[in-house]
Amino acid sequence: MIEVNSENFQEQVLNNKLPVVVDFWASWCMPCKMFAPTFEKVEKEFDGKVIFAKVNVDQSQDLAQKNDVRGIPCMIIFKDGKEADRLVGALDEGTFRSKISAI
Repeated sequence: MIEVNSENFQEQVLNNKLPVVVDFWASWCMPCKMFAPTFEKVEKEFDGKVIFAKVNVDQSQDLAQKNDVRGIPCMIIFKDGKEADRLVGALDEGTFRSKISAI
């Protein structure tokens, strides 16, 4: 899992040849904390096929605003530098896995 911010977002997310799932989160967000183990578990299943990244919305408010993140946790799936899907809320593992599989 990579930490993404304003300085490396273009390179790590938009220019990546693999699909990238970006988790917009905050340390004070309870649903974010509840979803974190699911995010980490599913990441291991897609190792080498999909990149998983995290953006702390408190530290990178500009990225949250630029990507129109209005509620967290918010997972945006980027493919070929463009948003392919958006998932909002602490999803259950099965739903999250199926969304990633559909990329």
